[in-house]
Amino acid sequence: MVAAFPDTIYLPTIMIGLQGAGHQGVLLFASHLTGTFGSALSTIYAYNASNTSGHTKKVTINAMTMATFSVGNIIGTEIFQPKDAPAYIPGKTAIMVILIVQLVVSFVLRWINIRLNKQRQKTFADEKARRGWSDADVQRERERHAFADLTDKQNLFFVYMA
Repeated sequence: MVAAFPDTIYLPTIMIGLQGAGHQGVLLFASHLTGTFGSALSTIYAYNASNTSGHTKKVTINAMTMATFSVGNIIGTEIFQPKDAPAYIPGKTAIMVILIVQLVVSFVLRWINIRLNKQRQKTFADEKARRGWSDADVQRERERHAFADLTDKQNLFFVYMA
């Protein structure tokens, strides 16, 4: 998802900065490339699937994602007002601000997942030592937990994707 951000931040900047009749080709090019961010929803669903465990929790997270995506689409249509035509500078600026915030949130989530994985590794090492598990025991427990429909918090072997 982070790979899509340069296009979706720089290109609206070009669209705002070069607003005018003399730059129609560049504006059209920027407008078409801004659409590369359309893959974000499927990337968010993949992120949810990779970082959530347990059927009920996954369904709830995906429903919340769809609901917030839908609300965002409704709000998005309201930021482009007819009074701002033809440049729509407030709408384009709002999109840039939202995308920058989303970029920051992506890096914060990455940091959180890395931190959680380090904590889980320590907890796992402590639990392995406490129970006296061999590598074969660990593998057997990992396989037993794989399809137990435990949440990511309950499953000792769950690893968050960063």
